[in-house]
Amino acid sequence: MNWRSLAIVAAIPLAALSAQTLMPVEDVEPVPELATYMGELQRLTHKLALSADSGNFPLVEIYTHESLLQIQKIQAEVPEYEGQPVALLIDRIGLPGFEAIRKAVADRSNDPKVLLPAVEKLVLSCNTCHTAVQRGAIRITLGTDHNPFNQSFAP
Repeated sequence: MNWRSLAIVAAIPLAALSAQTLMPVEDVEPVPELATYMGELQRLTHKLALSADSGNFPLVEIYTHESLLQIQKIQAEVPEYEGQPVALLIDRIGLPGFEAIRKAVADRSNDPKVLLPAVEKLVLSCNTCHTAVQRGAIRITLGTDHNPFNQSFAP
């Protein structure tokens, strides 16, 4: 086969393709992956627990604030996920879990016997929410027996 015949054979499918009407691709906004947002919240909660366990009030205050900012971000950016009303569940189950921590922060407590139970209430609210959306296999713990961070939580 010579070059001219090859060019004609190659042009036939291209001519057929151009004769078809091409449909535009719908611009679908990607759905954010909730696990990424929750993973960040879990990291902040773990640091909050380690800070509380050490009685480090300044860090408890920081990680409480950062956790609440992450929750606001989740509510704004992933208000619903796979049919579950994430923002609503956070309002009804997640945010009440912060009340004891907010009180400890307002009281400026640095007593682990006050701080750690407050974080436990938050972790319980996380697990309650997971159960409510049939994700009970996701069980959050305090994780105070292990510090994977390159950070000291001592006061």
